Amino acid sequence: MIGRLYAIVIDGPDRSELAAFYEKLLSLSRLEDTPEFIALGSTTGTEVVAF
Repeated sequence: MIGRLYAIVIDGPDRSELAAFYEKLLSLSRLEDTPEFIALGSTTGTEVVAF
C-alpha cells in the first residue's frame, strides 16, 4: 500500500456553519471544537474532516 488518507481540511469564512453542514451530510460527530479549529469524525475513527 502506498499511502492512506487520514484527514481532509476545508477552509472557509464560517467554519462553524461548514462543520454543521458536513456533520449532518456525512453523519459525523464533533471530535474537537475550539475557536480556531473544528474536527469531525466517525465513531470508528476512520474519517476526519477539519475546518
